[in-house]
Amino acid sequence: MVKSKEAFSWKDGVLPVCGIHSQVKLDILRDYILAYFQTVAAKPFIPRIPIYFVDAFAGGGSFKSVLTGAPVAGSPFVMLNAVHESEQLIAAHRTKEFCIDATFMFADSDPFAIEQLSRSVVASAYRDKYNSGKILIDNTAFDQFLPKCLSRIPSRSTTKAIFFLDQCGWNAATIDHCNLILNHLPKAEIIWNISVESMASYATDDERFRKAAHKFGVNLDDAFTDKPKLSHFRDWRKLLLMVFLTQIRAKCKAEYVSPFMIQHDGWGYWLLHLSNHPQANNVMKGMHWKHQNDSLHEGFAGLNMLEFNQQNFNQPSLFRFDTAASQATHEALFTQLMTRIHSLGDRIEPGVR
Repeated sequence: MVKSKEAFSWKDGVLPVCGIHSQVKLDILRDYILAYFQTVAAKPFIPRIPIYFVDAFAGGGSFKSVLTGAPVAGSPFVMLNAVHESEQLIAAHRTKEFCIDATFMFADSDPFAIEQLSRSVVASAYRDKYNSGKILIDNTAFDQFLPKCLSRIPSRSTTKAIFFLDQCGWNAATIDHCNLILNHLPKAEIIWNISVESMASYATDDERFRKAAHKFGVNLDDAFTDKPKLSHFRDWRKLLLMVFLTQIRAKCKAEYVSPFMIQHDGWGYWLLHLSNHPQANNVMKGMHWKHQNDSLHEGFAGLNMLEFNQQNFNQPSLFRFDTAASQATHEALFTQLMTRIHSLGDRIEPGVR
């Protein structure tokens, strides 16, 4: 779970507050895991699903609700609970035994967070998994943790893994990190939080920010060249998003990049989903339709909805995964598919793409 040193601390066992925008992120993670297993276990003869879950910015495992003050599960327990729930739901409809053989790796650089997380796991229903080595907890910064983590996971084309990179800010987890994961595990999926509001707010044409952007993996020369032409902060923010997303797509090993945002009370962040599988990409899109009150996309409806370019500057409204967005999607697809089919002429053959 992403955390700020100023706002989040698990020192002395005190639980930090979980804001609504963070709760939405946790809800999407949970719902995605549930939908993921419903998809990969669709064939009833599959008795076992081996998989790895990696939470590289895990925090202390629990928070305090901003609305009620009650304890709220952080991302490690969201993963653990969602896997347990998925296993029960699928097994209930099977005549033979079924299990999800999951290994969990949780890491954080904050020793107080790791102390709280370890204590909570040991006191939970998942203690046996921890004792058997199915839950591994590291007090390690991400740069050191990732190679260690990947060394524990067999590098096979069939190995399933979900990485949750819920970093604080925007350049602790970078394009190179994601490519390292995907080169080692082509079937891995990455859910990658990037605080675009922080990035846009503090972006300045100086050496410090250029170095930060270079570390992330992008070149901002064109953006700073065009910045004086923009009269509003919102256009500067959109230009940065365009530059970042264009270069993420060009440099990242993932075939599918879903550039959707979570926004609440004016604060937003990217929750990028990286995958090499169209079905996984579709499942994540479904999560944003489900959480339409807080999900948005600065792109267009239709076949090109995952694109982002300067034409987006002139959009009358954002794509908010609501009724209007659904209607716009149907209308755009009707027009675009008719045009596409017509352009193929006699080249269409049954069963051939």
